[in-house]
Amino acid sequence: MKKEKILSLKGLSKHFGGIKVIEDVTLEVSRGERVGLIGPNGAGKSTLFNMIAGDLEPSGGTISYFEEPINRLPNYKRTEQGIVRTFQKNNLMMGLTVKENLLLVLQRINKKHTQWWKQVNKKNYPSLFEKVDKLLYEWGLQEYSHLKVKDLSYGVQRQIEIIMAIAGKPKLLLLDEPTAGMSQVETDQIIALINKLSSEVTIMMIEHDIEVLFGNMDRVIVLHAGTLIADGSPEVVRENPLVKEIYMGKEEMINA
Repeated sequence: MKKEKILSLKGLSKHFGGIKVIEDVTLEVSRGERVGLIGPNGAGKSTLFNMIAGDLEPSGGTISYFEEPINRLPNYKRTEQGIVRTFQKNNLMMGLTVKENLLLVLQRINKKHTQWWKQVNKKNYPSLFEKVDKLLYEWGLQEYSHLKVKDLSYGVQRQIEIIMAIAGKPKLLLLDEPTAGMSQVETDQIIALINKLSSEVTIMMIEHDIEVLFGNMDRVIVLHAGTLIADGSPEVVRENPLVKEIYMGKEEMINA
C-alpha cells in the first residue's frame, strides 16, 4: 500500500545574488518516514529547511504539503498546519522555568491569551497547566519542571526544545542538528526521545553524526554544493560510489 505524500519539492532553488545555495532539488517524503539529511558545511541543508518551514522564500521551484502548494504560505500558517521545526541553536527563554517555556508555547497554540508575554494564571487556565504536566510526565522530564532553563545541562535543554516542538502537534517535524555538541550519553537520550515519537509524525533530521542517521533513519538524503547527489536507504547511500568518492575517501567522516 502506497503511503500518503506529505512533502514534495520540485526543482527547488535558492540563490543569494549570484550565489546558488540550493539548485534544482526534487524529492518526495511520505507520511511517517524518518529522513536524514547530510552534507558538508555550506551544502545548503539549513537553507532547505528554512524554505520548507517558510523562513526563506525559494528563488525557484515549488514546495507542496499534502499535495497543496505552500510557497506563499507564511511560516506561522505552516506551523499551524503541522510543519514544526527546531534550530541548530536553542531558542529557549533561559531565565524562565521549563514549565513557563512550555506554557508560552501552549498559550500560543491554544490561543488562550492574546498577549502571550503576560503570565498565565493556573486558576484561569487550568487546562494549560495540566497539558504541560502531562507532556513532561509523558517524556520523563517532570523533574525539571520548576527549574530555570539556564541551570540545565545542554543535553536537557535540547530535549526540552524538542518537547516544545512536539507540543505543537507536528505532522512534519524538522530537526536541525539536534545532537550537535553533545556527549554520547546526551546523544543517546535525544535519539531515544525522537524514536519514541508516534509513527504518524514525519521526521526530517539534519545531523552531523552519520552513524546516528544510518542507525535510526529509514532514508538518507545527501546534499553537495546545493544539489541532491544521493537519496535512498542508509545501506544504499553508504555504498553510493559518488558519496564514497566525495566523503568516505576522506580521513574525517561526513561533516553534516
